[in-house]
Amino acid sequence: MLEFYYNFHLKFFKGKGRQMADELASVLENEKIKIIATDQLNIPIEYKEKLGEELFTRLNNIYFTIRQNKGLNHPLLKKYLPETRQKPEGLLFADFFSGAGGLSQGLINAGFYPTFVNDNKTEALETYYFNHTLPLDNFYNGDIKVLVENFSEYKHLFKNVKIICGGPPCQGFSNANRWNFEVEESTQKKRFIEDERNVLYKYFVKLLGLIQPDFFIMENVRGMMKVEKQIEEDIQKETNEEFFFIPLELDSQNFDIPQSRKRYILIGGKDFMFIEQVKQTIYNKKKGTSKYKLIDALFGLPEILTNPYKLRVDYESNIHGYKIRKLKTEQNEFLKEINGNKEIDYVFNHKSRYNNENDLEIFRTLPEGENSLHPSVQKLSNYNNRNHIFKDKYYKLKQNEVCKTITSHMKYDCHMYIHPIQARGLSPREAARIQTFPDDYVFRGSLNAWYQQIGNAVPVKLAEMIAKEIKEYYL
Repeated sequence: MLEFYYNFHLKFFKGKGRQMADELASVLENEKIKIIATDQLNIPIEYKEKLGEELFTRLNNIYFTIRQNKGLNHPLLKKYLPETRQKPEGLLFADFFSGAGGLSQGLINAGFYPTFVNDNKTEALETYYFNHTLPLDNFYNGDIKVLVENFSEYKHLFKNVKIICGGPPCQGFSNANRWNFEVEESTQKKRFIEDERNVLYKYFVKLLGLIQPDFFIMENVRGMMKVEKQIEEDIQKETNEEFFFIPLELDSQNFDIPQSRKRYILIGGKDFMFIEQVKQTIYNKKKGTSKYKLIDALFGLPEILTNPYKLRVDYESNIHGYKIRKLKTEQNEFLKEINGNKEIDYVFNHKSRYNNENDLEIFRTLPEGENSLHPSVQKLSNYNNRNHIFKDKYYKLKQNEVCKTITSHMKYDCHMYIHPIQARGLSPREAARIQTFPDDYVFRGSLNAWYQQIGNAVPVKLAEMIAKEIKEYYL
């Protein structure tokens, strides 16, 4: 991981290095491994100038200790080692606007391999890098416009790419931005007005033309379906290929995911008969409400309290939760499914943010399935004079139903995601389970960044279902 920070976080390299040293020292302590002092060089000497003598020596000793204790065989420690990085081979895909990697993880589960990953949010890319073995050179942390303009420098990384996937930022397509659409007089078709939020989508389309994959998967908000025909025209024009399309509006709960999440998925391919087959198979797999409910996703995690310190966002304890805690938890059918039947010895990202006493009393008092308008919390609410606006300021989830849509708004507060049993909002790990990330998928960065990455992700199991259908083409 140090190599990632040196390349993409150089301005904050020393601070990131110190955090990494503390994190690894804690993991080694959990594993009852004593740090060994050494004169051998175990991290690049060029790091020394940025880290300083003391921190450089500490990290060098830690990395030496990990390697001496067969860290490559340890499911967690190996994630920190650069030698785990492998040249991608097999059925390759490229992920743009990747975020933390929910869409990618689904493709990986289906048997594809990432060869290029792009996002402009460094913390999200850090999460992706930590959880996968793709070499550092295959990551692009920056503006997709610059990537397209300098495509020749990266062209060699896209050889034999079968699928391009991604979710271009969607603000310009949301229902809240209806003014971004207009009706073309000659055709009466809806077209979107060019703005910086929609232009990013155009660069995704340009990459389809430059890379020429067999298939693509594009995910976005449902509002994007309003300009479906324009999207298809743009793709055909840019690729000079006859793509065939499957525009889908999918709700995650129809595919045994414990969450109501309606999104637009556009699948494209060059084989008409196969694309029709994929479309029919996906429709045939749609069910009613998921057999898994919120209670299945919450199963087995230790009970925690909210952070008692408003200004100590990094505070951790057994009572208030940890970023990394060695603890094997029991798994039910749902967890075995998202974890691929793996035994996992750690709990990651299971902590809660600070809430004031008034919020906590509302959390305790509000019945499941009720919001800020419920009589039980009227005396406690600070928003009574604005109930027409703040009816959803608070909402307690129902444990025996699917969860409401997990969104990136959780980075601000979790008042609309109150735990059905405990007086707190959902932890990032609970939200990640609802998004069907495996329990050993570690989110990096700050607590708020964890929530944002999870809320922006495509549910892993939904992506896996789609990718498995596309993989049939190669069997």
